[in-house]
Amino acid sequence: MNEVRERLLSIEQRHKRFKQQQFTFIAALSRSREHAHDKTEPVSSVAQVRKYMTHHCSNATDRRIFSLFLDIIADLEAVFKLVESILSAQSHSSEALETCKKLLSPNCNISQLQAHYPHDEINRLSCNEARNYYGGVVSAIPLALDLLKVASFKHTSTADPTLPPPTPTATNGLPQHTVANTAGNMFADQSKKITYTSTQSAKAVSKRTGGWHAGKPAWRPPGLTRI
Repeated sequence: MNEVRERLLSIEQRHKRFKQQQFTFIAALSRSREHAHDKTEPVSSVAQVRKYMTHHCSNATDRRIFSLFLDIIADLEAVFKLVESILSAQSHSSEALETCKKLLSPNCNISQLQAHYPHDEINRLSCNEARNYYGGVVSAIPLALDLLKVASFKHTSTADPTLPPPTPTATNGLPQHTVANTAGNMFADQSKKITYTSTQSAKAVSKRTGGWHAGKPAWRPPGLTRI
C-alpha cells in the first residue's frame, strides 16, 4: 500500500492547488453553462465538465482549470483501480471502494454531494446559487479521496492491527466507519427524491385525466349555447 499512500499524497497536493483556484473553476463553469444553455441545471457529472471543456470553453484559462479538475479525477480513478486490485487479490471487499467507484463514474449524478467540515469547498462558494449549482462538483474530489483512504486502510489494518484509523474527514467528525456511508447515503437520498418526484408527477397527471374528470365536457358560462 506504499504506492497507494504516495499517490494519494500527490493527489492531495494537486487538490490543494485546485482549491486555491476554485473561484476560477466556478467562473469557468458559469460561462460554459451559459454558452451551453444549461443555466437552470446544476453541474451534475464529470462527463458534463468534460463536455464543457470540449465544446463550450471560451478561453485558455477555463480550459486549463477544467483540465486540472479532470486530471485529478483521472488520478483518483487510477488509485481506485490499484486499491481494487489489491483488495481483490486478498479476497477483501470494501463498501467505501464501491461508493468511490460510483462517485468516479463519468455519468454519475453528483449534484447532491456535499463535502462538509473539515473540508471547506462548500464554504468557499460565494452565494446560495453557487451552492445549489456547484456544491456537488466541488465535493467530488475530497469525498473520493476520503473513500480511497478508508478502503486502503481496511487492507493495511488487516495486515497490521496496531495501525491507527485514518482521521475522519468528510463526515462532520463522525466515527471512521461512517465515512464509507456518507456519499452512498447521499446517492440513496437522491434516488429516493427522483422516485418520489416521478410518482407525484404521475399522480398529478392521473388526477387531471382520469376518474371524475374523464369524459366531462368543458365548462361554459351560463346562457351560452352552441348553435
